[in-house]
Amino acid sequence: MAVLAMKRITICGLRQDRKAVLEEVQRQGVIEVNSVAPDNDVFRRISMPISNSEFDRSIHDSEAALEVLKTYEPEKGGLLSSFKGRALMDVARYEGFKSEMPKIQSVIRKILADSKEIAENNAEILRCRQQIDMLVPWKTLDISLDTSGTEKTAFFIGAVPGEQTLDTLYEALAEVMPVDITIFSKDKSQTCLMVICGTEKKEETSSALRSIGFVYPSVSSSRTPAAQTEQLNQSIAQLKERNAAVEEEIRSLVSYREDIKFYSDYMSIRAEKYNVTNSIPQSDHTFVLEGYIPEKEIPRLEKALQDFEVSIDVSDPLAEEDVPVALSNNAFSSSVQGVVESYSLPGKGEIDPSFLISLFYFIFFGFMLADIGIGALIFLGAGFLLLKNPHMERGLRNNVKLFMFGGISALFFGILFGSCFGDVITSVSTNFFGNPVVLKPLWLDMASNPMIVLSLALVMGIIHIYVGLGAAGYQYIRQKDYMSLIFKVLIWYVLLTGLFIKCLSMQIIMDILAGGSEPPVSAKAGQIGLIVAGVCCIIVIFMSEFRSRSWPKRILKGIYAVYGISGYLSDILSYSRLLALGLATGVISSVANMIGTMFGNGVTGVIIFVLVFLIINAINIGINTLGAYVHTNRLQYVEFFGRFYEGGGRPFEPYSIKTKYFKFKEN
Repeated sequence: MAVLAMKRITICGLRQDRKAVLEEVQRQGVIEVNSVAPDNDVFRRISMPISNSEFDRSIHDSEAALEVLKTYEPEKGGLLSSFKGRALMDVARYEGFKSEMPKIQSVIRKILADSKEIAENNAEILRCRQQIDMLVPWKTLDISLDTSGTEKTAFFIGAVPGEQTLDTLYEALAEVMPVDITIFSKDKSQTCLMVICGTEKKEETSSALRSIGFVYPSVSSSRTPAAQTEQLNQSIAQLKERNAAVEEEIRSLVSYREDIKFYSDYMSIRAEKYNVTNSIPQSDHTFVLEGYIPEKEIPRLEKALQDFEVSIDVSDPLAEEDVPVALSNNAFSSSVQGVVESYSLPGKGEIDPSFLISLFYFIFFGFMLADIGIGALIFLGAGFLLLKNPHMERGLRNNVKLFMFGGISALFFGILFGSCFGDVITSVSTNFFGNPVVLKPLWLDMASNPMIVLSLALVMGIIHIYVGLGAAGYQYIRQKDYMSLIFKVLIWYVLLTGLFIKCLSMQIIMDILAGGSEPPVSAKAGQIGLIVAGVCCIIVIFMSEFRSRSWPKRILKGIYAVYGISGYLSDILSYSRLLALGLATGVISSVANMIGTMFGNGVTGVIIFVLVFLIINAINIGINTLGAYVHTNRLQYVEFFGRFYEGGGRPFEPYSIKTKYFKFKEN
């Protein structure tokens, strides 16, 4: 369990070597750049916003081109492809990629131009279809919609609201008669018509039509509606044909997909470098790079920069500095490092709890599953993923390792409690072979002895909480805060132990947890334990807030601290979920076996049993594995971390090669 010691590092070098030094530092990926020196007459920061915007645009265009390729030619990848991780690419390819860039940029522009053309054509197709829909009510009109009349007549082609009849229309236009009205179509929303009148009545007729809501068509054409519809259909066909040809052009460029990915990563690396270049002070002849580095990485960095004329100065960060946090653990404990990081990194002065978590995490996880078959499947599945995908990303690899170790633990507890997919061995041997075979537990059957298992779960919870208190004490020792060690840790050890001794001397407790067994502790010892706990409560009341100079406030806070005993009690009872989830896993599998064997031992019965077994156990594995993961995390976050851990640390974010598609491998 280690929070890496951080040092502040300052690198000063010649400006002519800046590019090479920054590239080497980026490749090493061990410095978080954090320049605190202000600009002055000699050193100043040089901003290059144009370059940054060019990189951002290039990255955006490459990602957009990849999305276009994905639309027309999706990448082939199975269900497990997400576990593969990024492909490896050596530095030589990166250094020689500059000569390939013009061609890749041309391909990207071509893909984006083709995609834009398809989008524009689709928009035009939509517009044509909308015009066709608007021409449908006028399909029987044998003149164009733009016709306004002849030398002696005026035409009004349009629509009025609602479903009208010739009688209602002639009645509405009675004052401007004579007129000729022709209805072409009508529905509940509108009536499409043409009104013809003499030119001398044009203004009067127009006014009368406006009074009844007359409007001209929203589509305009010099052709008849039928001819215009035909023309629009021809345009749609041509646009579709063009789109098909352009889509084929895009598919012909799929072979450049990996090159475009590399280009995106290449520009991301350069953008990161320019961002750092903008942030470091530079003079006419020198530059200064400042930041944080893990102490153990200093020798490696010095070796990497030994060919450059640079000065490297390392010092301890100031107490008020917001130093980033990086964790380092062995292969076993690193599997739960993601659990810690998802909660919060250690704050200033706190320990890395990963090792302590790993001691209990897999015990709780396995206890909640406790099945040989399920544990073996999880272990084999996780192991297969790890072996099949050697380049899996670090965070994902740790998560898979977490489930692999959890599967081993579930397998162990399954042997301990005698559960393999519930009682599948007994069910199959009895119903299909007529010769019952019973898988005997190494210790006891959980379903038949739930109170004993509950007692074990509570004892494990007490140990877990005691270790959490011990971690708090260790932190106080590191901080040389011995008063807090005594009154916030040791006094609680004595108080809680006294209460536990009292509980173990009570027959009612033993009746609940041990089936009426005699108390292992005498009544006198229990009375002593209670007295000791009482004395400790008084000490807590007066001394838990020993830093407060106000005695009334100190006592009130002390009373509240004593009330925290109820919190310890509820925390311990929370560990009963170990029994609950452990029982649920076995019971659901046993129910599946019971249902499957209800249909006899013939061929039909075997088929139904297999189907029921696979379906219900697949659901059982999914639900209870997720439940074990969630509730194990909860026991760490609430019951365990509540004793000593606050978090709040800032993650270490080194200046490094940050890529999306490739991991760069040194030659």
